[in-house]
Amino acid sequence: MAEILLKRMLLECGVGQMEFQNRIGWSHGTFFRALNGRMPVHAERFKKDVARVVSRSSVMSAWLEDRNMVLDDIYRKDPKPVPLYQKPVGYKASKKYGSPFGSADPSIVETHKESEMITPQALKHWKLFRSPFINDITDPKDIFFSQDHHFIKEMMLDTARHCGFTAVYGEVGSGKSVIRKAVFHELKAEEIKVIYPAILDNARITASSLVDAIIMDISEENPRRALEQKSRQAVKLLRNRAMSGMKQVLIIEEAHQLNLAALKALKRIYELEDGFRRLIGIILIGQPELKHLLDETLDQGIREVARRVTQAEIGGLGNDLGHYLTHKFNRITRRVDEIFNGDSFAAMQKRLQDKAGRKIISKAYPLSVNNLAANAMNLAAETGESKVTEEVVMEV
Repeated sequence: MAEILLKRMLLECGVGQMEFQNRIGWSHGTFFRALNGRMPVHAERFKKDVARVVSRSSVMSAWLEDRNMVLDDIYRKDPKPVPLYQKPVGYKASKKYGSPFGSADPSIVETHKESEMITPQALKHWKLFRSPFINDITDPKDIFFSQDHHFIKEMMLDTARHCGFTAVYGEVGSGKSVIRKAVFHELKAEEIKVIYPAILDNARITASSLVDAIIMDISEENPRRALEQKSRQAVKLLRNRAMSGMKQVLIIEEAHQLNLAALKALKRIYELEDGFRRLIGIILIGQPELKHLLDETLDQGIREVARRVTQAEIGGLGNDLGHYLTHKFNRITRRVDEIFNGDSFAAMQKRLQDKAGRKIISKAYPLSVNNLAANAMNLAAETGESKVTEEVVMEV
């Protein structure tokens, strides 16, 4: 393939290929072929759409100006093709002018997007009757657990069984809700009562509303009016359950929205005891902001809570990425190697990782893997590939 200079311009300006393709309004396949020297039939319309987007970007305009180039020059063959795993180097003009597209990075797949759809054309191309990424979990066997997910699940179960205090956080799409459902399933089998406050806005959770939730979920009684009275009522109910050998755990999702007063109230609830025996466990589930919320170096007022909480972060799939996709395709009775080449998994891992100093961090969360795999399948189908390859994955 003869790559054109447009591909290098996007790379050096820090503009993601997918974002640029969306802005010009052309399909993945057409844009992929154009970057590699195969212009669409309606080439003039394609160039007009490219010109419209480039002219609105001060960064890309500066890139052309500094090289004494005009727009037509970006369709020339690149004498030095871009390496497959080359990351954006960041053009110096971007610091000077900024970019209307933000700091897009074609090596990073956003994890906050909703699930991408496999197109009807791609489903037909791969002979699939439904998408393997539709999250139709109806049984625990449908759930894939990486080593990290399994560890987090067991930690949450241990918290419920022994009345601990745990905070679990992870990015959108990292699998928090799926782990929570699996934990609910096992706790129900063990007859451990789950208390789940039904408050839509967690920022408005108070000590009074938490005590109300405990009373209403473990008994048929109506909570008393005053906080002092309802607190005594909750303690009495919890002690009666403990004497009967029953256990309970309070689980709060979207816990990163909690305020300081609510966190301190949770600490007091956690410390409820009957002799040496704690009466209730607490599990907080939230996004990475929960980690900062519990960081006493950022807020000394939280230290009395933070020092009692065991924290755990849900990481990416890492080396389990291939096993995850195998599991997904097995659920629709297809072999993953009929669609993906083995080298495509390594390419996906590279696309979905980041660096923190010398440490490589996997951002291969289930949702981001689903999105990347679906887009790669769509692109490979558009270009008529027999399988999703390493090159296709890097071009999505």
